[in-house]
Amino acid sequence: MSIQESSLAIPTMQNLPAARPSEGRSYWFPAAALILAVNFCFLVFYVFVGYKKLFNADSAMKILLAREIIDSHHFFPPDWYYGNNDIVVVFGQLFAIPAMIFLPAGFTVHAISGLVTSILVLHSVWLATGLAPIGKTQRTLITASMAAGISGLLAENLYGQASYGTILYMSLYLIYCLVRLTRAQSTKHVVLWSVLLCVLITTEFWGNPQRALITIGMPFVTAALWSIYRPGDHRGGAGRASLLGMAASICAGIGGGTILYAVTFAHVNNAARDASSIKWLPYDAIVGNLAILGKEMLVIFGGQPPGDSELLSVIGLYGAVRMVVAILLVWLIVRAVATSARPDGEVRPLAIYGSVALLSVCFLQVATTIPNLAEPIASSRYLVPSLITMAIAALATPLDMRLRPIEFISVAVVLAGLLTSAYPTFVRSDPQSHMNLGLQQPRAIDFSGLARYLEDNGLAYGYATYWNAGPLSVLSDERVLVRQITLDGPLPTPMRFLSSDRWYLADAWKGETFLVLTQEEANKVDWKQLAALGLPVSRKLQFGNLGIFVFGENIAAKLPGWDIRFKQPVTFHANAGAPTQVGSLQERGDAKALVARTTAKGALFYGPYVSVARGTYRLTFDVEANGNPAAVARLDAASSPGGTILAQKDLTESHGPQQLLFSIEHTSTMEFRVWALGNGEVAFKSVTIQRAEP
Repeated sequence: MSIQESSLAIPTMQNLPAARPSEGRSYWFPAAALILAVNFCFLVFYVFVGYKKLFNADSAMKILLAREIIDSHHFFPPDWYYGNNDIVVVFGQLFAIPAMIFLPAGFTVHAISGLVTSILVLHSVWLATGLAPIGKTQRTLITASMAAGISGLLAENLYGQASYGTILYMSLYLIYCLVRLTRAQSTKHVVLWSVLLCVLITTEFWGNPQRALITIGMPFVTAALWSIYRPGDHRGGAGRASLLGMAASICAGIGGGTILYAVTFAHVNNAARDASSIKWLPYDAIVGNLAILGKEMLVIFGGQPPGDSELLSVIGLYGAVRMVVAILLVWLIVRAVATSARPDGEVRPLAIYGSVALLSVCFLQVATTIPNLAEPIASSRYLVPSLITMAIAALATPLDMRLRPIEFISVAVVLAGLLTSAYPTFVRSDPQSHMNLGLQQPRAIDFSGLARYLEDNGLAYGYATYWNAGPLSVLSDERVLVRQITLDGPLPTPMRFLSSDRWYLADAWKGETFLVLTQEEANKVDWKQLAALGLPVSRKLQFGNLGIFVFGENIAAKLPGWDIRFKQPVTFHANAGAPTQVGSLQERGDAKALVARTTAKGALFYGPYVSVARGTYRLTFDVEANGNPAAVARLDAASSPGGTILAQKDLTESHGPQQLLFSIEHTSTMEFRVWALGNGEVAFKSVTIQRAEP
């Protein structure tokens, strides 16, 4: 039934009863616009005020990256470490950079970036709903529903941290350009929409071709093919010019984006996830994950019942309403997926795209180890873009009370529930979608208060673990800079993931530095070894359950492996923790040495697995080896993982320092190894690395 025919559908500009058009125009659409305006105000409050209490390290990344871009004068900073083979192209850092011309890299800049992202999300939703033959009132209500945030988890991922908000608006813009291209009636419009489509595809594949192929490439190509075919459509498919433009855009976008990725990736640093760790799950685990998948969808749509609340309390009753709304919306989405291939579907390209994307992500969710479903709420973020796309497709269907009363009532109930979710979501909800209609619980660490405390104690540069570092730097408006470290060994080491090499240079800061650690983290540190390196704790402060350990100088100047340029020599000694296959630790003169007996064969020393920047370096091994015409020991330098040998040297004897030169083209993790070859006793005392070029 056409949307223009008289029906009991949701009133819109097109389908209001003919007897009262002026009443419809003066009431329904302005009411919908007012709801959108109110929800948008709540959204602005969340981005600029409410989210400050929820701000985290992942949120801080875009601001820290924007600072690196400005300081390095490179859009892809050479010292920055990207993660998991992703290159950040279109993301919140784009909108933070202009704001940082006038403001420090603080929370206000983050809020401005989040606001721009939020506007783009809502604009893309408005355009996507316009692909369907529905009136402005229904389009406005759907956009207002998205502006309401729906749940704490959605608000975090779409508007707060905004990572998946970027994916969503790029996806919706892609589909909009595709549909406009297939409907283009002139050469000018064909060229325009083809170019825009090509730019969007190129940008997505520039970020990571493998990820883009799964999350955007396959869904988009499927939607494009279906738009061309249009089974049962007597109007025919797209015109020849549109087909050529579509094919050229897809091929040029995928090819161009992949080439740009390869060229860019060759000049940046990356901390990649080990692909070998991704595995298929056994059958029983897959079946169990199907139930978790249902929970994830409820959480995303705010339908998780509030735990420990009485059923007949205000919180309990509201939770019940939200659960009903979430279940109805999931049903509408399932129905939209099942009917997306029907030839009469008015939002067919959007539904096809969303269906393929949703089914692909769901398959990976339940059948592989890519997400960590031990934390289903956190892993549900992967579903956000495709699930919201399908929600839009489900709600943008033309409705008729007489022909499809169940669907009409379901959409009406869902819209009513979503439209009124702005206050609970933006004011009384957390990123796990817990509705806190009572007193909100304070977060574990008051980062703003901690930043002020550090500043009041004259501290401006320090180090902390990942989740505590970035928020302090941003929330203090850069007055206190805290860099991320790991505590995998007895000494703190830089965490080179979503971070910059220049943070850990000896000349990055002159003066006092500090470590912010929990008691558990502090117990992992070998404080005696730090003191032996010339880094005694000068004073200790306390903020809540966090210890603040202050040093009189920058610890990066004396901790081995921090400055990966090695302009100053750094020595790695044989000690009880040194890795070895065949050696034992013994006293040799005034030092300790790893000693391999005469017939031993294997690695006497390997490691230390330090990051080394591009350049040429000199290794000096302090090694002793008995004389033998056959080689007694072998020295080498190898990149890890993979063990590619960059330089090596065989020794028939040694009674002092032995040098080895090697060069690398990109920042690499390095091993400096000493091999006992079974032809004589070998003793290793230390290895020193220093840059060999000015």
